[in-house]
Amino acid sequence: LRLQFEKKAREEDFKSLNRVTLDAHKVNLPMVVRKWQKGDYFYPKGMMGKKKLSKFFKDEKLSIPEKENIWLLCSENEVAWVVGLRCDERFKVTDETESVLLVEWIPK
Repeated sequence: LRLQFEKKAREEDFKSLNRVTLDAHKVNLPMVVRKWQKGDYFYPKGMMGKKKLSKFFKDEKLSIPEKENIWLLCSENEVAWVVGLRCDERFKVTDETESVLLVEWIPK
């Protein structure tokens, strides 16, 4: 996992399944990378309200082995990024964002 802070970056400059941009002022360090657990939820970017990860995975049509290999990037106990799938609405970069955290997942 690689983290980099920037003053401002356009989200389009960092598009990739293994990359995400987060509002640095909304993130609390240290961040934790962990596997998903039953009962985990997040607020999918572009949607209103929260969604359990189990429901999100079903909607994304993920197989059991795919679900078992999903990692989460968490700020305190809140999911900031379902790695490779979707950022949490609460941590997204907006027009008001002053500082951006660029995160890149580097698989083994």
